[in-house]
Amino acid sequence: MKLKVSKESISGLNTEFINEETGRRIPLEQAVAQINKGNKNYDNYQVVNKTNGVTYIRSKADGIKKNNIEE
Repeated sequence: MKLKVSKESISGLNTEFINEETGRRIPLEQAVAQINKGNKNYDNYQVVNKTNGVTYIRSKADGIKKNNIEE
């Protein structure tokens, strides 16, 4: 699955994504939950928990820019 950012907060936090294969919108909370559950569709993504309490997702580093979450 390839995600693209569809919505972000004023601070720049990505809050909603679009699955580019299906067109389905996925809120940040749902993406985090699926990654944490180990859903294989989200294997290319990881959850980051910052010390200030902010949680976000990012692509797993592989050195290939096209695999990053697009804005």
